[in-house]
Amino acid sequence: MRAVRSGFLVGIAVSALIAVSPASAQADKSVAFDLPAQSLTEALRKVAREGGLEFSAPADPLRGKRSKRLSGTFTIEEAARQLLAGTQLTAEVAEGALIVRENVRSAKNDRLGNGESDIIVTGSRIETADSASAMIRLDADAIKLAGQTDLGQALRTLPQNFGGGQNPGVLSGAVGVNNLDLSSGSSANLRGLGGDATLTLLNGHRLSYGSVVQAVDLSTIPLAAVDRVEIVPDGASAVYGTDAVGGVVNIILKRNYEGISVSSTIGGATGGGNFRQQYSAVAGKSWKSGNVMAAISYDHNSQIDAKDRTYTAYMPDGNTLYPRVSQTSGLLSATQALSDTVNFSVDATYSRRTTFRSYGESAEYIYENMPTTTSYSVSPNIKIDAGSGWDVTVSGTYGRDRIRFDQAWVSNGTTMSHTRGCYCNELINVEAFATGSVAELNSNPVKIVAGGGYRYNQHIAVRDEAALPDSRGSVESYYGFTEISIPAVGPAQDINFLKKLEFNAALRFEHYPQIASVAVPKFGVIYGISDEIEIKGTWGKSFKAPSLYDQFATNYSYLYPANYFGGDRFPSGSTLLVDIGGSPNLKPEKATSWSVSTAIRPNFLDEFSFQATYFNVDYKDRVVQPVAGTAIFRALSDESFSDFVAYSPSQTDIDQIIANSAQFYNYSGSSQVDNVVAILHNRNTNAVRQRIEGVDISLDYRIAVSPSSTLLLNANGAWLWSKQELTSNAGWMPLAGTIFNPARFKGRASVGWTNGGSAAAVYINHIAGITDNRTEPHVDLESQTTVDLSLRYTLPDDFANFSGISFTLNAQNVFNKRPPYAAPSGGYSYYANYDSTNFSAIGRFISLTIAKDF
Repeated sequence: MRAVRSGFLVGIAVSALIAVSPASAQADKSVAFDLPAQSLTEALRKVAREGGLEFSAPADPLRGKRSKRLSGTFTIEEAARQLLAGTQLTAEVAEGALIVRENVRSAKNDRLGNGESDIIVTGSRIETADSASAMIRLDADAIKLAGQTDLGQALRTLPQNFGGGQNPGVLSGAVGVNNLDLSSGSSANLRGLGGDATLTLLNGHRLSYGSVVQAVDLSTIPLAAVDRVEIVPDGASAVYGTDAVGGVVNIILKRNYEGISVSSTIGGATGGGNFRQQYSAVAGKSWKSGNVMAAISYDHNSQIDAKDRTYTAYMPDGNTLYPRVSQTSGLLSATQALSDTVNFSVDATYSRRTTFRSYGESAEYIYENMPTTTSYSVSPNIKIDAGSGWDVTVSGTYGRDRIRFDQAWVSNGTTMSHTRGCYCNELINVEAFATGSVAELNSNPVKIVAGGGYRYNQHIAVRDEAALPDSRGSVESYYGFTEISIPAVGPAQDINFLKKLEFNAALRFEHYPQIASVAVPKFGVIYGISDEIEIKGTWGKSFKAPSLYDQFATNYSYLYPANYFGGDRFPSGSTLLVDIGGSPNLKPEKATSWSVSTAIRPNFLDEFSFQATYFNVDYKDRVVQPVAGTAIFRALSDESFSDFVAYSPSQTDIDQIIANSAQFYNYSGSSQVDNVVAILHNRNTNAVRQRIEGVDISLDYRIAVSPSSTLLLNANGAWLWSKQELTSNAGWMPLAGTIFNPARFKGRASVGWTNGGSAAAVYINHIAGITDNRTEPHVDLESQTTVDLSLRYTLPDDFANFSGISFTLNAQNVFNKRPPYAAPSGGYSYYANYDSTNFSAIGRFISLTIAKDF
């Protein structure tokens, strides 16, 4: 019996050797290659084809990567490794195939910290699909080299992002309901549509909203844990749901990080204030069936007072231009294979931040804001290999964000009153989906994903001493989605002027009980004319559910003399009743968007790429307080507000508004509600329509100066045109290019050089001039161009115990350009004389970072 079994095994072995010997012999043979620069995936396929081998590789690490020109005589394996040089991938020939795998251990010696993720994609639920929308990528090492210590700083330098909204440099007097800095956090604000219209994800999953504004605070994620940030500045609600009108920001972590890295940054503004310290550490460990990564960061900066800058010295003492912030953040990310077919992963975050800023009409009477923000999230995920090329994923997120505000009025150093309370937000999200191939088209798999989920958000704004919350509400959503990717033509078909043709489509349905049901589609096409030219196009619809604050803010009513609000034509003693607050019956905001982009990567220029994108958004039913800011003083004289003013109201209407108010305030000078000539219906409403269009361009060119050094050229610019219409009677008003709105043009270019772990870079930042349209005649403000410098030197490996230590010296705004002058809002001396949403008071900032990898 043993002889029979031995003979059987020997027979199988001999048969296997005979079967694989032709391919093995071909793979071992040296082949002369002359491949142009092209898609890295396609170059590897061609190498495998030369060896008569099948080709196997993970999709995501190769996505978007370009190969260098390959010229010379190599074996198949040598040729593949030449193409993969400098990546986190390795290649080998085995079992009749060229197999490309991730080299997890190589991350340990990667001083740039570029651990690759094998599961996270942006703009699509299908891991192997290319997005038809243009994408912007910010690598963590590039962020650190530029001297940016958190993701908020990095996003604010991006031309497609607006610095207004929930960001620490935004000051009182910046007109606009969303221009509020309540917690010194940072929110993405693509196209200037608002932090509530940009969806921010962490490894593809949602996080809890922060503050009153329905936006995610991305500064709570330690930069030490981040591999890259991928940005899709295109409507994506069909893929991700509510909020993705302006686009998606996906923060991708170092999943497979191996080793330990510590860093310390110290720096300050040369004009005074903003002395900054950051201490961070990241550690990771991988084993055969999983990995874990943990990061922690402590950040502290001092405040910048108005007296620290000569151009704001007119402001009373006690006014703050930039807040004092202390923040501790932690993050844990882990994966573990539970079996051959089941993989578990989890991402968890924690952050605690205290901050201080103040302002006042005089040095004797100061308003101080001292909030403490605590947030955390836990996102478990299970992925199951269901066989036949299908995967099933079940994931969830629980997140909370608590801003404990503490606001004090201080008179001559004595605290007169405190207002304490909470802006409290909570998120529960559970979803499941399956993805796999449903057919083949020209030997290319047609991929599909389908799934659904449940989401719950709660928001409470409450003062400790108040009998009722200022706002309190929750919303549930039940949703289903599907997406398909159809590769109609692939490179293997070798069709002239048709290298690639891929279609994708997505559809999402969301049901909000007691609000509305919304269905949104998105279609995309990718047309590759050749290896050098690719054209993409998208069309789709997006939506944003009304925020809980917009719906449930407490209602108040006020009685004022009518002449305060442009009512001089009415008899003396006439009054205006103002009704403000939330509106539970708001409907979702909706948008239709389309884009066309072209990418050019000429073969005669290795590592060169140019991309241009045109985008267009028609955004309807935006929720606003109809008459906001100083515009309220024109409520009775400006015809554009006539749809919200009811003249000659009945006594029943007056009594009903006062009865439905949580609080009524009489500032009319009379003890009676008399002589009401009009009611201003100023509750939140679906009123505004916006139109946004523009052009993005980007250029990247990597020039190999020597085998170890590279010259890097980069440019990114965004032109933006936007306008809004409050009502059909109001006419269109410009947004982009006006004060407290995005500039018409914003650009950032850099020239860099790298040599191993050492690098140098020069950055040029430009913001076009804007128009101050708050008064007549309008005033044109100056543009601003600033220059940043960065130098990094890494001690060589033979430098005894100090090997691997790097020193980075960075100088931002080298020539200390001040913000362009803009008159203080309303002429008040406690408002700053510049646009704090577009420009910064920090000025020249110099920092030194020391880092060490173990």
